[in-house]
Amino acid sequence: MDAMSLPANRHCSIARTLAVLGQKWNLLLLREAFLGRTRFAEFQRIGIPNATLGQRLNDLVDAGLMERVTYQEEGERSREEYVLTEAGRDVLPVLAALSAWGDRHRPQETGQGVVYAAADDERPVHLEFRDERGELVDQGTVTIIRGPAYHAALAAAAGRSAGRARGAGHTS
Repeated sequence: MDAMSLPANRHCSIARTLAVLGQKWNLLLLREAFLGRTRFAEFQRIGIPNATLGQRLNDLVDAGLMERVTYQEEGERSREEYVLTEAGRDVLPVLAALSAWGDRHRPQETGQGVVYAAADDERPVHLEFRDERGELVDQGTVTIIRGPAYHAALAAAAGRSAGRARGAGHTS
């Protein structure tokens, strides 16, 4: 059985997100895109093999996180660059959360590898939890609970099981 077909995974936004972002190269390519890289040769600098780079960029385009844009420098042939889409730009908090965890639990002696900052004056920023009223919620008090899609899937599965059980005793 495919683990993604289980209700705990199929109806979980984390599992669906990992289907797109679960490859280390995808996250590193997105980091590079946020650092302003757009061209194949620029992405190569992270040490990814060319065949893998091409496949990962295709995967990010297919998933809607990047789009190919044709450009042509004077006297050169046309080429494609890879630009973040809205969905790709929405990955920024994910990268920031990974960075914050790494800085705290896997720190480097030389300091942070990347810093998240306000674009206008480069003051450092950080992630935080806020409730629906906009009030700050201490991370230590935050928990994960199952959402409505999970409960609906369980109810639907229970209904199908009950129907099969009723039908099992029926004879024609």
